[in-house]
Amino acid sequence: MKKYCVLLMVISLAGLAGCHPNLVVSKVDCCAGGMIAVTIANRGLKTAGPQLTYIEINNVDAADSDKPQTQYQARVPQIKPLGRWSSEAISFDKFSNPSGIDLMTLPRLNVVVRADAKNMVAESNENDNVYDANR
Repeated sequence: MKKYCVLLMVISLAGLAGCHPNLVVSKVDCCAGGMIAVTIANRGLKTAGPQLTYIEINNVDAADSDKPQTQYQARVPQIKPLGRWSSEAISFDKFSNPSGIDLMTLPRLNVVVRADAKNMVAESNENDNVYDANR
């Protein structure tokens, strides 16, 4: 009898976990003509409310303490379960650039995209929101 109670509890908890949104960065198109576009997907079974996604572009050799070197905030509307949102192409000149680096002359870039950067959406998995790659 105990086995069945434990099994029922595990199934119930698994069901509850799947009833939350789960935002992930599903696609990044970068750098052609000094533009970037991102796609954020909701892999959860509940609608994700509006949130902010931060896009950073850094010099590949920049120390973590110097990041972000440039940043753009994308306001993402709600995303339905298993749905996605894609940005328009964002020009590099739209990024804040406190470091004054010229993104067009860097031979390699470090691109970081943080979905739900301000934790505005309660998700089933908060650990899969970041895309970090060198290009």
